[in-house]
Amino acid sequence: MLTAEDLMSAHFVRLWTCATALLLNTAQTGYAQADTFNISWDNDLLLGLDQGYTNGVRLAYLTSPSEDTKAVSANISRAAGGFFEALPGIDPGNQKQAVSFSLRQFMVTPADISLEKPSRNDLPYAGYLFLSSTIWSWDADTITGYGAHLGVVGPESGAEASQKWVHRLTGSEEPRGWDYQLGSDVVGGLQATHARKLWRSGNKGDLEHEMAWVGSGMVSSFRSHARVGGVWRTGQYLPGNFVPDYAGTSSTVGLPSALNGSGQGWSVFIGMGLEYVPYSYLEDNADPYQFEESLLLAQVGIGATWQWQSVQAALTFRATTGEQETNKDSFSFGTLSLTWVY
Repeated sequence: MLTAEDLMSAHFVRLWTCATALLLNTAQTGYAQADTFNISWDNDLLLGLDQGYTNGVRLAYLTSPSEDTKAVSANISRAAGGFFEALPGIDPGNQKQAVSFSLRQFMVTPADISLEKPSRNDLPYAGYLFLSSTIWSWDADTITGYGAHLGVVGPESGAEASQKWVHRLTGSEEPRGWDYQLGSDVVGGLQATHARKLWRSGNKGDLEHEMAWVGSGMVSSFRSHARVGGVWRTGQYLPGNFVPDYAGTSSTVGLPSALNGSGQGWSVFIGMGLEYVPYSYLEDNADPYQFEESLLLAQVGIGATWQWQSVQAALTFRATTGEQETNKDSFSFGTLSLTWVY
């Protein structure tokens, strides 16, 4: 009989096979339309660690921009732009609109995963699976988004099977304390993001430089927060989106206009930010674990992107000051990401 881990393994193999075939096809044929797809993988093993935020996977899709007259999905973009026109930063007359849909799974584990019964002085096991959708509106200097998300915490998230599969794949130690994970609960909320370009120099094809700031907020029964940060990037043929995905501040803000039209390009970037966390599901439901969420977190991220035809690959390393008030160890992980336009 197939186990949940075997099914998860087969699912990921099929997913990566389909994604690779699609990438090769779009890279060879170019892209006339502008539907955007993304798959990203977070893991602290990319930094040689195994603690805290240990693994996460996100699948995301962005409809064609509202100005596209040929793509069917652009009808969704135009309809959403008209419906949300009254919101600040949504301007169908002067900006492009698009709608993103993303499915994300991530997990939090204690530092010592060898214990069958986790230490009460460490982070608890927790898995989270959620679906979100966001309306984006942007021009050359601003990006604004409003969205909602809904998900589950607990065994239904599939986090246990995912982590065990990844650890078998990488030859890592098997986590033994998932019987004590938090949940089951249904959680959800609303989020908003706004980013603005501050400075730019250089011409297309030459070395370009850009600086921008980004702010975001979320009211959620899983985690409510407010973030603000700044990002600097440099490279050749920089895409229109001036906020790369760093330190979690931008999230799916990296999707709108993520690729340039030249079919080539590269960039390196660094970002820093602050996060205020007034509510955390982990803290509110961690009893009997002695976990207390830090109210204020500092974040930093560095990374690089490379674009070939309609495909962009990105690698980002991130660090956040300790999530746990009683343990100030940094919360660090890496992210591998593939974005393509079809």
